[in-house]
Amino acid sequence: MEYEGGREEFLFGDIRFLRANRQPCPVCGHPTGDCGSDAAKPHHVIGFDTIPSMRDTQTFLVEEDVIVEKQITPFTVSKVILARRGQQIPLNRARELGLL
Repeated sequence: MEYEGGREEFLFGDIRFLRANRQPCPVCGHPTGDCGSDAAKPHHVIGFDTIPSMRDTQTFLVEEDVIVEKQITPFTVSKVILARRGQQIPLNRARELGLL
């Protein structure tokens, strides 16, 4: 593979970065590397929830509103939004809501 500037880039010495180059994606297999379909999401993103010292600062982007129904009276049910679409929440909260 050829890279911009003619050199490869590495993380921690042995993990190679791959840049978008319109070739098939090595993670999801998308033929042009666009990785935009819902059917082929990556299973893991490097660094996300893997570095213990960053767990307090990393956030999760909510893709859809998280709504629960609460019984107020025997005849009344209310819907409560726990997290809005587009909101960034802490990883612990995302785990509590079952998003991870």
